[in-house]
Amino acid sequence: MVERAPRRGRPRDPGVDEAVLTAAVELLAEAGFARLTMDHVAARAGVGKASLYLRWPNKVALVAEAIQHRSGVVPDVPDTGSLPGDMRTFLRALLRTFGTASQAMAAVMGEVGSHPELRKAWRQGLAAALTDCVREIVERALARGELPATSDVELLSMLPITLVQHWRLEHGQAPDDATVERIVSQFYTPY
Repeated sequence: MVERAPRRGRPRDPGVDEAVLTAAVELLAEAGFARLTMDHVAARAGVGKASLYLRWPNKVALVAEAIQHRSGVVPDVPDTGSLPGDMRTFLRALLRTFGTASQAMAAVMGEVGSHPELRKAWRQGLAAALTDCVREIVERALARGELPATSDVELLSMLPITLVQHWRLEHGQAPDDATVERIVSQFYTPY
């Protein structure tokens, strides 16, 4: 999580944090990281710019926390009884849940190489939460014998999230149901 200075004065309003983090995600999706400004976030959130700078010292810190904030909003891990069913259900729920956030995360992906704080937030926040969900699906499939015991759990756990993000970067939109089906049938359907 992003380190913050000790607080003084009256307690912070958590509603302001929520409004600002939501505004940051929306603006990232609309304008991208380079064009995101603290002024725009403050205006969208309906707060003064000073409120932002009391909470986050700069845009990178704000975006890093917005990424962490989204990690708490991942879809439930389904248990349909089969690897293809679980993966299909999870990916469709992910794409429904992360409409705007998915665009925002794609905007951030191009910046993680230049900003270690963003890279850390991405790896420890949303990417970790989503990968953990997929790992649970893969491990259950291994236990049911749907995958070979020699399967690379780490790669199989990272693959669908990476494919979805790459698809968004390449095509400018989230994968549709047909593409989800291609991912599932190519990588998550036992022989």
